[in-house]
Amino acid sequence: MPLSSSDNAMDSGDPLADAMPQDMLQSADAAAKGMPDPFTCENCDAAMMPEEKVCVECGDRRSIGSKWSNTSIFRLVAGIVLAIQLLVLGLQWTTTSKPFGLRERARYAVKVKLGLVEEVKPALNGGSNNSAGFAPESKDPDLVLAKHELKPDKNNGTLWIHGTVKNISKYRYLAVKVKFNLKDKANSVIPGASVSAYVQAIEPGNEWVFKVLLLDPDATGYEPIPPVKGYR
Repeated sequence: MPLSSSDNAMDSGDPLADAMPQDMLQSADAAAKGMPDPFTCENCDAAMMPEEKVCVECGDRRSIGSKWSNTSIFRLVAGIVLAIQLLVLGLQWTTTSKPFGLRERARYAVKVKLGLVEEVKPALNGGSNNSAGFAPESKDPDLVLAKHELKPDKNNGTLWIHGTVKNISKYRYLAVKVKFNLKDKANSVIPGASVSAYVQAIEPGNEWVFKVLLLDPDATGYEPIPPVKGYR
């Protein structure tokens, strides 16, 4: 069996034979790993201490690139990505405007999921509770019936209400609905006769152009039923 250096030192009878200086051990270890000698300038081979950054002989600055391992780079990138995600999450929770703001219904759903609020169930038999727990139906001036008029169809003479609804708020409105009572030739409201138009959503500052057919054969006119309804 080959003898180790310590065994050789004991055999030689010299107790200091294997007491190699710490700096020499570090230099030998660095050389074995193919790394720059921490006690030597990489440019002129002059003696340097590991904590020195600039060689006093040639002025060369010690390279620090070797300190950036793949693990270090991965941790740095992961930390930056995590910080950005936390920032976006904070903006989503604290704002309601674009591009990061959460819609009121999304904010409510998160609170329900975390148990921070109690979920509001749909009201039965025409109750007043809304089905999503977010803001109630809007009233003017958030949604405005900007213009409306009665026009006959050129092909078959049927009567249509043409109009425009504007969303002048900073919120997106969902399930927007406009409704009209129908009137007869005497300009009286026909009992139980009404028509409506519906759109899924209107973005902030946008408008919705609609048309709706007068279904009752006795109807020759109409009147709006305010307000324009919608949820945000």
